This record gives sequence, C-alpha cells and structure tokens, in this order.
Amino acid sequence: MPRPPMPLGTWGKVRTYARKTGGHRATALYKDYDGVARPVERAGASAAKATNALLEALRDRSRATGDAEITAETKVSVVAEMYFEELAKSDKATRTKQDYKYSWNGYLKRPLANLTVRQAGKVSMANRVLTSIRDKNGSGAAKTARSVLTGIYALMVRHDALEDNPVREIESLGKRSKGAKPQGRIDATNVGGVLGLVRASEAAAKWDLVDILEVLAGLGCRIGELLALDWATSIDFDDGTIYFHGTVIRVKGVGLIVQPYTKSPAGMRRIRPPSWVMDVLKGRYATATSEWAFPTSIGTLRDPDNTRRDMRKVIAGTEFEGLVTHDWRHYVATILDDAGLTARQIADYLGHDKPSTTQDVYMSRGTVSGKASAALHQRPPVKPMG
Repeated sequence: MPRPPMPLGTWGKVRTYARKTGGHRATALYKDYDGVARPVERAGASAAKATNALLEALRDRSRATGDAEITAETKVSVVAEMYFEELAKSDKATRTKQDYKYSWNGYLKRPLANLTVRQAGKVSMANRVLTSIRDKNGSGAAKTARSVLTGIYALMVRHDALEDNPVREIESLGKRSKGAKPQGRIDATNVGGVLGLVRASEAAAKWDLVDILEVLAGLGCRIGELLALDWATSIDFDDGTIYFHGTVIRVKGVGLIVQPYTKSPAGMRRIRPPSWVMDVLKGRYATATSEWAFPTSIGTLRDPDNTRRDMRKVIAGTEFEGLVTHDWRHYVATILDDAGLTARQIADYLGHDKPSTTQDVYMSRGTVSGKASAALHQRPPVKPMG
C-alpha cells in the first residue's frame, strides 16, 4: 500500500548528521503550499541544537505559509527568510545573492527583523531605515538595501499582507541632480602623476600593481573582469583583441572563482584595445607561469578586493588618496567622449548595458570597433616623481 502524501504545511522525519568541519546539521522535507516537498536544513553545535533550530525554522515556515501565508502579524524575519529562499533559486548572479544577504544581515536585520508586517509596512519606516543606511554607510549600501527591501515588501504584497510596496513610494535617497554628476578623480591633467606615483612605489611593484593600473588606463574595464582574463580564451594576440567573458568573485565556503558571465549581458564583449595595452600583455605572457594574465604571486586567481586594498595603501597620504580602481573606467570614458565617439561606441567598449533602448534593440552590441583603440592609441604619459 503506497504511503499517503504528506499534508501541505507539514514536514517529514528530522535527520541529523555530523559535519566534517564540526557540529551537526539537521534536515527534513517540508511540504510547501504549492505541493512541492523541499528540503530545509539548519546547523548547530550538537545534534540536539541543530534539531531545535530546524524545528523552529519549520514552525516559522508553517506559520508564514499557512492559510493567509503571510499576514499583517507575520514577523519580517520570516518573510525575509522566504525571500532569500526564492532568491537562491533565481538566476541572479552569485555575487548579487551574496551582496543581498550581506545587506540584510549587516544593515536591515537589526531594525526590521522583529517587527511585524503591519509595523514595518509603512513608507515612513522604510524611508527611515534606508536614509539611516545612506547616512551611516553610503549611497552604495543604501542602494543595495533598497533592492533587498523592495523584494521583501513585494513578497508581502503578493500574499495580500500589504496593499502597496512602501519602497516604491520613496522617490530619492539623496541622489545628485543631473547637473551635479560625480566626476572621476583621474583626467588628462593628472593621469601622468598617478602612474608616476605607482611606478615609483616599491609596494606597487611588489604587489604587481604597475601593469594592472596602466592597463586599466587603456581598457576601462571592471577590476573583476581584468583579473578574470586568461591567456587561453581571453586574449588574442594575432587579432589584437580581448574577450571579456567573466569576472572574479568570492563565493562563501568555496573561495575565488571566475563567474562565467559579467555584470550585464553587454559586459560579454570583445574589444580591440590600443596597441600599447597589447604590448604590456605580450610582455607578461612572455614570462607567464600561470593561466591568468594578472595572478597572485603564486599563480592563483587574484582577489579584486585585495587588489583595491593594495591600491589604497600605495596612494595613502598622497594627493591621490581616495582614488579607486573604478576611476580608471571614468577616465577612459572621458577620453573616448572627448575623441568624439558616440554613446553607443563608448558603451560597447566599456560594457555598459544601455546607451538607449533603441540602441539595445536595433543595433548590434558587443562587437569589435577600432575607433576606441584609435582614441586611446597614445599611452598616458608618466610623470617622474621627485
């Protein structure tokens, strides 16, 4: 006689296992209200603690998905857990999923987790939380937090616990007006000074920053894209092109990997850089012992965050303090703009997603263009130090 199906909103037998890294994990199948049985797992220092943590999670899940599923009295922490479970199954980039989870744990969990949907579902509350994050942690952190909150509140709306998404009513988090766009810190007047400082730095030489920063001055790519370049599939010396088709990210519990796609579809691009960039790469290739164009000292993938940190150390206390790797992206965009390239040509070279909807839909993207190479043909001058 076949086993009767598990009722919706219930779970099966709890099983515990010892973890090789220490502690225990407990797992059980939970029958969601869409009729699909999904595994739920929690960890703990002992089998009993792991089991208790799992049972608590199963209870919260049952409360959140039973009858009205999410109600006005459901805790925001429960809704957030459901949101991140959906996020984990989505096709969003691994780094995006990590950033969203970090934003919740670092900025949103403390002020919101213990509130009910009724208490948290007000425009004033969402605005207060996001404004506080912006003021304390910067606009970048606030932008990510806003994306996370939008998703969590959207889940509440879908379950009829809220009528409207309060984040949608927040028009601005202090964005600059169109007439006050931030300017890059590198331009034609000081690029030589920056490169001269780097070339004269023993630390920069030790950390292999000289070639990295000079090449960024010709490519304008994202630092993760640069560090993902390999000799076999990315660089074609015969054709004089570079193919960007991935970015270096750190995955929790795994380490550094090359994510096989870039920030956006437009980032998957083949470009023809100026000849002096290819000359720098040829010099590196002649002495290369690693598959990567810009590896660590032991030939492994290089961490973008560590590279940014090393650059900060080199320029600390100088007139260029505060410079970031992304400033080279602004520098290249400015050079191309001054040379008269169209917005679409610049976007193709830098891997930007949208110069305009018309260009996205009706013009080919990710193609090789020689105009950017011509605009950047002159290698930035290096200003001697001292």
